[in-house]
Amino acid sequence: MLYPQQMYVLKRIILFLRRLIYLARSHPIESAFVVSVIIAALLPLRQPSIKGYPYLHLTEIKDDLQMCLVTRRPPDFKLCPLVARELSTFKHANININDSLLQEMPVKFKIQSGGRWFPKNCSSWQRVAVIVPYRNRENQLKVFLQHMHPFLQAQRLDYGIFVIEQSEKHSFNRGKLFNIGYLEASKEPDFCCFIFHDVDLLPESPQHIYGCSEEPRHMCSALDSFRYVLPYPELFGGVVAFTKEQFSNVNGFSNMYFGWGGEDDDLYERLCSKQIRVRRWAPEISRYTMLYHAKEIPNPTRHMLLRTSVQRLEVDGLSTLEYKILKTELKPLYTHILVDVKPR
Repeated sequence: MLYPQQMYVLKRIILFLRRLIYLARSHPIESAFVVSVIIAALLPLRQPSIKGYPYLHLTEIKDDLQMCLVTRRPPDFKLCPLVARELSTFKHANININDSLLQEMPVKFKIQSGGRWFPKNCSSWQRVAVIVPYRNRENQLKVFLQHMHPFLQAQRLDYGIFVIEQSEKHSFNRGKLFNIGYLEASKEPDFCCFIFHDVDLLPESPQHIYGCSEEPRHMCSALDSFRYVLPYPELFGGVVAFTKEQFSNVNGFSNMYFGWGGEDDDLYERLCSKQIRVRRWAPEISRYTMLYHAKEIPNPTRHMLLRTSVQRLEVDGLSTLEYKILKTELKPLYTHILVDVKPR
């Protein structure tokens, strides 16, 4: 079943193709020339490395991942492999909700209360907190959970999933929810890697290890809605990974972006001001499927705020974060934290 917006786009595409066919029949030479020019212009976009984007490839991943041993170890302690050999290069992202699977998952995948899991036969090399900002996306959250738990367990990670839900009082503040999730997850021992993850993005490659790198990592640099091509090198949104040291060094996200847009660009400016580079893995590894959703209302002040991003770095972020926890619940597949982002 197609959404009305999708039907509209499909009709426009069909109309455009009909016009192209008509032009090709009536003006074959001119049409061939135009098509050649379009192909020549678009081909470089299929090869991001031509634009000078620095990517790490599969053979370089092990050297890039940061190891921080956790204290939870089995009696016959041995370290899990950084990249398990049996991981496939691609896994189809199922975007259909499977309610029976969701009910069976806690037992079937031996998930602990609050969405925690760790391998029993080896010790993971990182303890990872996956932090998801959330409001009114129930169906997407279900798809996300049924995809992510098997995905993370195949990588033998010690992980927990935190869903930070914003109350209805104010406009959505994604950056502030990430900051809150970071501080709340940090109250538990040993989380040393924090992955800030939108609920509508699903990783496709099991070899895309959910761990932290030597530098902050932009994980979803190859998104299906962008034809798996990075549109511009300053893009730093969707899914990003930070160690504790990296995130605290830039004082986290800005708390000032209410509404859609701006907080990712602000974070990128913070990294640049600290002369911290962004790490990316090769597009064939960093592939993501985006779940469809209606476009959010843009933040009208985002451009003005971006102009003062660097000046606000030390006085706007983790160090000045104010919020109120309304409810914390350890659900079978995740930890749910309901917050008021603007209690005063």
